Amino acid sequence: LPVGYAGYRLAVFALTSPRFELTSAEDVVVRGNRFVSREDILSALGVPVARRLRIGVNIFRLSLEEKRKQVESIPWVQSATLSRAYPHRLSVNVVERTPVAFVNLGGHVKLVDGDGVLLEKPEKATFNFPVLTGLDATGGAAARQGRLALYQEFLQAMAGEAPQSGWLISEVDLADPDDLKAVLVQGHETLQVHFGHSDFQERFRDFLTLLPEVRKTN
Repeated sequence: LPVGYAGYRLAVFALTSPRFELTSAEDVVVRGNRFVSREDILSALGVPVARRLRIGVNIFRLSLEEKRKQVESIPWVQSATLSRAYPHRLSVNVVERTPVAFVNLGGHVKLVDGDGVLLEKPEKATFNFPVLTGLDATGGAAARQGRLALYQEFLQAMAGEAPQSGWLISEVDLADPDDLKAVLVQGHETLQVHFGHSDFQERFRDFLTLLPEVRKTN
């Protein structure tokens, strides 16, 4: 009985003492964010940036699962982990999405990650990606992910080949999943090459072999 009573009194103290209340943005520690601002994360948590909470939130009463979902509702956040840091701090660790290309959808250029999630370009951030077209012709998220997987396979195959030959991959058309088309640029020369859906390195080497003959006919 004495042990039970002591535990009860300790629980009451933890749930009611102001010592364990989150009262302002200073009580929230954010890690792992590069493109997502601290302000966006605080807003998702319902914590004002420039003033104290009107009513403090007891750290033990805080639903970490609910707050995690709120943070993960931010498009750039792939996953989040929240933990209590006693006596009254909340620790938020985020894993951001990794963009793989620019995508042109209806004339509006956005970033896209490997899962097909569209992302707004952050201010003061620079990316060196090809521009993808043809994703708006897909039938849904699964089809979009499949074409993005094809694109990433193509990009990986070309990673060592294209730069060594002096060609830059400017655009990639994914409208036809059986025929990936890429716009290659070298100096003032621009060519569209049909790569099919496999053997990208071999097809690029064939292109380099045939290129002198193609130039003679132009």
